[in-house]
Amino acid sequence: MNKELTPEILDELKKKGFKYVIVSGYTHDKRSDYMEPHYFLLEPVKELPDDVNRKGIYEPIESPLLMEWAKHPHEGTRIYIMMGQKVKP
Repeated sequence: MNKELTPEILDELKKKGFKYVIVSGYTHDKRSDYMEPHYFLLEPVKELPDDVNRKGIYEPIESPLLMEWAKHPHEGTRIYIMMGQKVKP
């Protein structure tokens, strides 16, 4: 299940040992798009892949940007985070 990002969710992820989120942007019809996305989907991960080509766009879980997104969920592009799914270790 995907949920809107909140400061509480960020705190929960930190407590569980997650260090990064992989950022994916999507259009209304769920096509990948980083230039004019309708929403971003964040995937929590504990470690980044070693292969540079597989890292994609990521942000540290302690990022001030993520906290700003979490504090202001209805400003600008929607931000969702994957929750309750099996996430990458």
